[in-house]
Amino acid sequence: MILLLDCDNTMYPASCGLMELNDRRINRFIREHLKLDPEQTQKLRVDYLRRYGTTLKGLMVHHQVDPDDYLSFVHDYSLDSIIQPNPRLASFLRKLRVPRVVFTSANREHVERVADAVGIADCIDAIYDLAKVDYEGKPADSAYARVMADYPGMRAVLVDDRLLNFPPARRANMITVLIEETPVQEQPDAYAALTVFHEEAKLLQEQRAELVDFTLRRVEELDEIWDEVVALAGKR
Repeated sequence: MILLLDCDNTMYPASCGLMELNDRRINRFIREHLKLDPEQTQKLRVDYLRRYGTTLKGLMVHHQVDPDDYLSFVHDYSLDSIIQPNPRLASFLRKLRVPRVVFTSANREHVERVADAVGIADCIDAIYDLAKVDYEGKPADSAYARVMADYPGMRAVLVDDRLLNFPPARRANMITVLIEETPVQEQPDAYAALTVFHEEAKLLQEQRAELVDFTLRRVEELDEIWDEVVALAGKR
């Protein structure tokens, strides 16, 4: 078995606000690099997110943006006052005897900084960032296939905060754990460009029972259900 752990809004609580900061950095990059106003920036992001799954992919295809330059700019902020250590998660991961893999749409440097801030840097065996999956990030089936090609014959457990990422996981016969700090019915109606797929995600709520095996509020709660996860993997 292999543990696939998402990074943003999974390794740390979504309520810390890091992704809102990320979102503003993406918008700033587009405005400065392409000389667009805020309205044009928003329209472009929505277009690229829907066509390519990530803003970056659209920028690479249409504007020859260097992905390393983009990702370095987007993640250029301090985590010191945003992310807190998570000793419970670290203790759980250190006891696992399975590959502990981060599967993310960020870059390696960001993952390493987050893991260090959370206190789990020594608990990560591999990182599959956008570069390692040829910039075809989740929820592209090819990204999942790229990861699992390095672990042939193994059953994966995907831990992620986005329901949109679960259909390809289910197609790949993965065990799925949704990190949902705030129940969907309590979430606001207005969303930034990063959550442009919110309507699709709401539709997926109708398939939730088929897509999600376990739901947790915080990632450290994995220690409470892991025996059930292992048992389910043995049955499926």
